[in-house]
Amino acid sequence: MAETIITAINMGSSEISVAIALLNENKKLEIKGKGIVTSDGIEKGIVKDLPLTAESIQKAIKIAEKQSDVEVENIFVGISGQHIICQETVGRISLATDNQPCEINHSHIIAAINDGKNSIKTSANIEKYEILECLPLFYEIDKQDAIKNPIGMSGFSMKVHLKIILADATHIRNIKKCFELAGIKKEPTILLGALATADMVMNDDERKLGCALLDIGEGTTDIVIFQQSLFLSYLCVSMGGGLVSNDLASGLRTPPSSAEIIKIEHGNVLPSTVKAEKQIEVDGIGGRQPIKRPLSWISQIIQIRVKDIIDTCYKDMLAVYPDLDRLNAGLILTGGTAMLENIHLMIEDKNGFNLPCKVAVPDTKGFSGSLQQLDNSRYVQLIAIFSYAIKSGSLEKQPEKKTIMFEQVGSNIKNNILKIFKKINF
Repeated sequence: MAETIITAINMGSSEISVAIALLNENKKLEIKGKGIVTSDGIEKGIVKDLPLTAESIQKAIKIAEKQSDVEVENIFVGISGQHIICQETVGRISLATDNQPCEINHSHIIAAINDGKNSIKTSANIEKYEILECLPLFYEIDKQDAIKNPIGMSGFSMKVHLKIILADATHIRNIKKCFELAGIKKEPTILLGALATADMVMNDDERKLGCALLDIGEGTTDIVIFQQSLFLSYLCVSMGGGLVSNDLASGLRTPPSSAEIIKIEHGNVLPSTVKAEKQIEVDGIGGRQPIKRPLSWISQIIQIRVKDIIDTCYKDMLAVYPDLDRLNAGLILTGGTAMLENIHLMIEDKNGFNLPCKVAVPDTKGFSGSLQQLDNSRYVQLIAIFSYAIKSGSLEKQPEKKTIMFEQVGSNIKNNILKIFKKINF
């Protein structure tokens, strides 16, 4: 039986994570291998150094391929960043034939959506963007509006109201160039990672009642808002958990690597819940002696920065959706920073969002295999990308298993970089 290989990649500011899975005929996924490495060359979701980013991608892929004993195929890459924008548009088509109404089929839907895409491409200031996602909101047939599914209905004309998600074309080209430098021959599919995450962690009731996803990463916080089952907006706040680590490194006078460990192992956003007498040993800088520090003080440092991030998210969300109190299902948190103890209580507080909040973990129903390390909020998006890939309908089956020559992969990366950069005129 031919196997379908799917590769999910999350390009974050702190790490690049790769997972390879096999999809069987029953749509069950088996995670065969994963590779997680430090993300060098990416800041706040933007590629800042092509060779460094390419090297990080290559390292993560190499680790995942070695574990799985297959080459990456069907590559889906989740991205984020403030270069991603949302626009609304309308696609229109005529249905009438010989002055008679026409029954609507799938081809009519595609034609109307394509008309909307063409319309947005000709809009002012959009020529430098590429379409990532095209989401139908509702349809109109003649003068009937708010139609969810027009298939089988009849009419003389049809409109589709669309939400288009666009990304800066230069950034998309830079990402694809990184994969080329890393020796990946097939072009990856680029997607908005936060939208795939929202699709996994939000259920139908939450979308209908109104819900927002806050994916708090290292360099940015991605926000996706749904109301009345419709996608309303995406925005990216240029603040993330990396600021918490930086504050801890400065306040505790400890190396950044030690600050990150303290955040992960002892992070708590509510000092009042920490025992006053409890202390931990904090490493000194440059070989200096470690010093014991009270956990309550460490929690105060974390609280101040996390409150700043949450307040900024609230303000930015209010600018695009003033009716935040109508998000009756509240907020869902994902990302590494969502693992800080009691962060949901800070959001639920009247001085926070004053809305119900939950911390989501990956939905691994239908998954098997190497799931260790992927079962927490940090890797929700990576797992969600697999679900997105299956729904995309664009997967290619592999006729036979491929065995990898790992030494060749490692030795070729520098040659790939040199070959491509020789073609570029600076």
